[in-house]
Amino acid sequence: MVKEFAIENGADLAGIASIDRFKDAPVETHPHSIMPSCKSVVVLAGRIIEGSYVGNSQGADYSTYWIYGYGNGIYGPLSESNRLTMRFVESFGYDALQSPGGATLFDHPPKRAAVKPGRMPSDVTLHMRITAAAAGLGEIGWGKVFLTPQFGPRQRFEMFLTDAELEPDPLMKEKICIRCMKCVDHCPGQALSRSDKVSVTIEDRKFEWGEIHTGKCKLTHWGLNKDGSPFIGKDIPGFNFDISEQDISWYDAYRLGFAMAPRIRYIKTMGLDGFDEIEQGTRPGSVCGAYGCVQACFRELKDRKKLKPVCAKTT
Repeated sequence: MVKEFAIENGADLAGIASIDRFKDAPVETHPHSIMPSCKSVVVLAGRIIEGSYVGNSQGADYSTYWIYGYGNGIYGPLSESNRLTMRFVESFGYDALQSPGGATLFDHPPKRAAVKPGRMPSDVTLHMRITAAAAGLGEIGWGKVFLTPQFGPRQRFEMFLTDAELEPDPLMKEKICIRCMKCVDHCPGQALSRSDKVSVTIEDRKFEWGEIHTGKCKLTHWGLNKDGSPFIGKDIPGFNFDISEQDISWYDAYRLGFAMAPRIRYIKTMGLDGFDEIEQGTRPGSVCGAYGCVQACFRELKDRKKLKPVCAKTT
């Protein structure tokens, strides 16, 4: 009922993980650190429209993926589906609590102080990709991007915790990632390892992906890599910042992106959340286009006919 309701209200996919699947999770990413009474985690997915990559891949409009693909194109409707589904669960007398998910938590753990001695900081979040795997929606590909049988790497997630004991979905047994290494070959930040890997085990399924240098990834993502963005070289002539030689952390790269963004006209134009930010500064955007981890991966899976796209209303 919960999954059907979520899909009827805008989600493309929905899955459920039982709390026991998090028994080996670090305390920084455990649902009980957020909601001690949690018994189930519900994960909703919204697809990134395939056409949103066209502008970026053809060098025409870099905002199609960033703004229309997963920004306004997904999080508005998906958040609304999440809100309505939580309200649906609550109507049966259970608690539901939305939880943001992170993808770089192993590299960027909570930084706030604990709310009181013996408790966790207030910025604890679940690892969204591992949680989506625990909910049976797919697996993490070598490029660290989550893969589903329906859309490959083209989705984003919302999730919530509940004290309702819901029937969990089985973990996905099939392998989607074919280890073609196209994600490694096409990453302009050279952020993905071809051999080093990270793994987690949930029940009897081992999920593993390539080690990623999150600092190089974030520098490229923010458009500070000339191999991934045409804009920084135009607006800062002589800029010679070799991403491959950098060894900074994700957080330092994140902060550097905010410092550099006002100097890049395209990002300054497209990265404003509101007119007040013209005076306060500019928020960078996803200028990298996910050339390797998403675009090359998706093309390969599609060409090999590995995907089974579905209509949202019939999932």
